[in-house]
Amino acid sequence: MISTTQIQIIALLLCRIMSFIAIAPVFSQKAFPNLAKLILGFSLIVATYPEITSFQKVDALVFLLLAFKEILVGLAMGYLSQLVFSAVTIAGQMIDFQVGFSIAQAYDSTFQILSSQFGRMYYWLAVAIFFMMNLHQQLIKGVLESFKLINLTGGVADGATIQGVVRLFSQTIIMAIELAAPLVVAMMVVNILLGIISRAIPQVNVLMLSLSLQAGLSFLLILLILPNLVDFFEQSLPYSITDMMEFVKSLK
Repeated sequence: MISTTQIQIIALLLCRIMSFIAIAPVFSQKAFPNLAKLILGFSLIVATYPEITSFQKVDALVFLLLAFKEILVGLAMGYLSQLVFSAVTIAGQMIDFQVGFSIAQAYDSTFQILSSQFGRMYYWLAVAIFFMMNLHQQLIKGVLESFKLINLTGGVADGATIQGVVRLFSQTIIMAIELAAPLVVAMMVVNILLGIISRAIPQVNVLMLSLSLQAGLSFLLILLILPNLVDFFEQSLPYSITDMMEFVKSLK
């Protein structure tokens, strides 16, 4: 027979793990099958359960509070690990706005939002590199490690934790600007040159010229900077793991 203590342990593990999967990069996508999410979640519970040895049975009110805490911890871990991918999407939107592709935004069923063309391209390139570097395995290991650092009855957020989260947000914006800067600056130079041409030769239809020129130049620049783009992702994507683990350690 399963005791009440065992049921409480399994339920608390379920709260943290499934809330993490619900918002974590790759695993939270609509295209990721729900059955696979359940299999992954219960596999992590089976792997984690033997490590929980110090938990004692609690009453209903305390259990609800612990469950709420575990859900918050799981959501926070998933959200922080998602920040790098958010920076990639923001960079793509900045590029689309500068190139003139904002009007061509399309509904992305994967994220259930209107997504930019460069944003989707950058995102899927980042996902491919994420799997090539086996960071998905490190992400899962990080979730398992979190139960050793924060037990089911522990976890305290202090001022240092809040400051760390704010710092991660600022790093996300900086990363997005660095990623978008090459194409944004190039398109700004093109716009300046087109403005000079329109003043010097008023007969030229600068609007029609700019649409094709900016689109073609942006594709050419993407091909030229692609190796540097891959290097940038290889250096930046591991932060999705380190940021999450720094947050977990700050809650000890």
